[in-house]
Amino acid sequence: MRHFWHILLLFSAILISCEKKTTSETSSDARVNTFTFYPDTLNPGLTAATYKIEHSSDTGRIYCTDSLRFGTRLDSVVPYVTYKATPGSATFYLPDTTIVSTGIDTMNFNQSPIYLHVKSSDLNHEQWYKFDIYVHTADPELYYWEQLTDHIFAPQNCETKAFLWKDDLILFVNNGLSTALYQSHDGKNWTNTASQIRTLPTPCYVRDIVQHNDTLYYIDGGFLYSSTDLLTWDQQDYRAAAARPVTMLLSYHNMPWCVVQDTASQQLMLATIQAGTIYPQANIAGTTQGYLPATFPLSEFAALSFETSSERPRAMIVGGRTITGEVTNARWNLEYDPIASTYRLKNFSISQPKFDSLTGASIIQYNGHLVMFGGINNDLTWRSDILYSDDEGMNWYQPDTTKNVLPAAYDRNRHSQTVLVDTAANIYIIGGQSNTKSFSDVYRGYLNSAKWK
Repeated sequence: MRHFWHILLLFSAILISCEKKTTSETSSDARVNTFTFYPDTLNPGLTAATYKIEHSSDTGRIYCTDSLRFGTRLDSVVPYVTYKATPGSATFYLPDTTIVSTGIDTMNFNQSPIYLHVKSSDLNHEQWYKFDIYVHTADPELYYWEQLTDHIFAPQNCETKAFLWKDDLILFVNNGLSTALYQSHDGKNWTNTASQIRTLPTPCYVRDIVQHNDTLYYIDGGFLYSSTDLLTWDQQDYRAAAARPVTMLLSYHNMPWCVVQDTASQQLMLATIQAGTIYPQANIAGTTQGYLPATFPLSEFAALSFETSSERPRAMIVGGRTITGEVTNARWNLEYDPIASTYRLKNFSISQPKFDSLTGASIIQYNGHLVMFGGINNDLTWRSDILYSDDEGMNWYQPDTTKNVLPAAYDRNRHSQTVLVDTAANIYIIGGQSNTKSFSDVYRGYLNSAKWK
């Protein structure tokens, strides 16, 4: 027996070792590690959201960093929870029921409050969590509109142009005899400072006024007008210059741009204004020594300066009337090429011809696409629909009309209204004209998702 004693001792040691290895270990950690929901192909908003966990000595919190997308259903969902350690138990407490978790439990998360109680595997520790899971109640693709005022001034046959000026809205009005200036901080209440404006000609085609930073520019009769206080306008005489200014164009690439006429050739050119001096641009790719084609518009066009998806500044001039008064469907695009250090001008309507001729439209960049309001087609029909472009002006389409509905008081048969976008993602539509009257109403709107940060 002694001979086999050492064998018995070794066998006993092996048995003890095996017993220790098969014995399950316990933990005192009752914390949740991650939370989400099981994927649901009919409910993609569930897993697209980001969920966070806050641990607390009393009741922690499990929540989504932003409300789930509009239309996400929570009435029949399966939560997916992982834990810091295997729990002894996990129990969901809903207002109408208690569910001991199996890991694949279908629940109604539309209820509130909902709690999760976790016990550690050693059954000596516990952790409570409260769920804060919400769904957006507003459609992110829906626009909200309101009328701020039904009139700023008594309706009459006049031309209007509005601007965002520092913290205010301003509106220039010309009736062919004088220019008035109205100013508002909220778009509802307006003050008339008309009697203080000096130097502007009469009549003044206020639609041609261009804002560049804190300076306004206007061209008429070979004179260049500029103002930094809205009321006093400096006047420079270019009537005898080799390049006579014809009209302002827009603010682009940190400079005001205009159109000038070469007095020798009578041809049109683009020009910039720097430190009050006009500089014709003869080295623009797409032109012949800087001369513009006869189809380039001089009036009633829509102009917009914006940043492309490749983060390049671009200017776009749409529609309008040429020097001969002909209505055009041109979509001119001016872009700066930093590699070649030059500007390029191209007419998109040549490669994408399906576009009506129009005058008096207004275009803004909003929420990643271009939006066009109003205007008159070449056959004198009103463009009452709102058009979108997702490819920076190449193609335009009419979106879901149920998503962007202007108030019933808004007369859609108008042109030459001013459309502005402020830093708070609000859109303002101000004034405009029809074939029978002028408008001086103000509307403010925004896309729901543009306000969600």
